[in-house]
Amino acid sequence: MPRRTPKEGDRVLSSPRTAGFVVVEVHHNPDVVDLSPLKGSVKLDLIEKGIPWTTLTYLDELDESQNAAGIVREATEDH
Repeated sequence: MPRRTPKEGDRVLSSPRTAGFVVVEVHHNPDVVDLSPLKGSVKLDLIEKGIPWTTLTYLDELDESQNAAGIVREATEDH
């Protein structure tokens, strides 16, 4: 599966960080992004710069996989 290209506004996790971020700027060559912490983080003004695309996990993809897992679990509980 090809790697997803990030875009501004994507909500992501970035390994090894444990907080959630939003992409505020996308750079090509090298493929890096600048991230700002999601609301609820202590330091909202902190921007992480130059984060490689390969470290990103997209929160919307996690939501979809969790929803799919719930559907499978519900289907197997009925039988």
